[in-house]
Amino acid sequence: MRHIPPRPSPGGGRMTTDFYHLLLSDCVLALILLGLFAYVARVARGVHGIASWGVGHYLFSLGAAMLDGSAQALDRQAAGDFSAAIAAAGSAMACAGLAVMAGAVIKFAGRRSLHAHERALLALLLLLPLAAWLHGDPLRSQGAAMSAVELVLLGVMLFQLRRLDTPPARLPARLMLAGSLVLGALYGRDLVHALGGHYGANEAWVNIDLSMWFLFNFCMLMLASFRAAEALQASAMEDPLTGTLNRRGLYARLEPQLQQLDRGASMAVIALDVDHFKRINDGHGHDIGDLVLQRLSEAVRACIRETDLFARMGGEEFLVVLTGPESCGAAQLAERIRGAVEDMRMAAPAPDGLLVTASFGVCLDTAAADLAELQRRADEALYAAKRGGRNRVVLHAGEQPAMA
Repeated sequence: MRHIPPRPSPGGGRMTTDFYHLLLSDCVLALILLGLFAYVARVARGVHGIASWGVGHYLFSLGAAMLDGSAQALDRQAAGDFSAAIAAAGSAMACAGLAVMAGAVIKFAGRRSLHAHERALLALLLLLPLAAWLHGDPLRSQGAAMSAVELVLLGVMLFQLRRLDTPPARLPARLMLAGSLVLGALYGRDLVHALGGHYGANEAWVNIDLSMWFLFNFCMLMLASFRAAEALQASAMEDPLTGTLNRRGLYARLEPQLQQLDRGASMAVIALDVDHFKRINDGHGHDIGDLVLQRLSEAVRACIRETDLFARMGGEEFLVVLTGPESCGAAQLAERIRGAVEDMRMAAPAPDGLLVTASFGVCLDTAAADLAELQRRADEALYAAKRGGRNRVVLHAGEQPAMA
């Protein structure tokens, strides 16, 4: 909380005037940051919590300015009732802003929306300013309520920021952790003083508070830029229609896996292709064709492990790459996928819907083998499956494909 500096000396109003200028400058800066965070959120749509942080920080800055400005008037015993009302409104607004910022950190660190219990906890904290208003003694009670809320929400931020422990997010997250500890110590001191009836701080505290929040905003912008770059890099390695890896992503993800394997370890490639896909596109339209590819991708993902690599190589052709001991069961996995695809029923202008099947070619070799060569052999087995009647799995055995 940006508490008031000591009462100005008699006959000198410069400190008070400068303090109001400081509060006004902070609100203007918060408004600029709000626009900046809104712009970043619009550009990086996949980054959770950025827009919320900007809104929360603006509410916090405006509410704190209202509370601190009215505290100056109350300290001089001027405009008591009106200033007390402004202090209560400012405290409530600042606490709401802190709650929104804490929620933003939860969303950013967890890459998700808030759970119901988290929203309930943040909402309950807003009852403290109301209780302080009913208690009376607006300056002391509002200061104590706001300091308590600040401590709780800083604790929430600390817990969430610990999760950002991988580069490049680690550095800004650690800076925010350090800043949270500094603010936590100062807010704790203010809470003790407010409960003891001694309320107030000096200008050095105001500057420290503003500096820490400037650091927080700078770090959040850094984190947002890192997350946006990460999302951009990931999108460059994914097929936008199916969400699978593309050819570039497959090679990028496979390389580190191969480096961890012994040269004698096994690796398997499964090539699969949707049967009569051109007929599906021509007969039912490209929207149905796209839906077929999406549903097929979902069926494959439900059958494979997280460590298995699944990529769309182009058109209706996909590739599954398995490494390690589990690759020996590639033919059995291909058969499970074939059954899952056959069980799909697509909504289409036909009495029984659209029956979708796929053909599979499987090749097994050591991790020292070239992926392009394994893919070529798997494709040979796939073509054999097509010639054999489709909707089947063929295992490449030596130079001659054989039925699995």
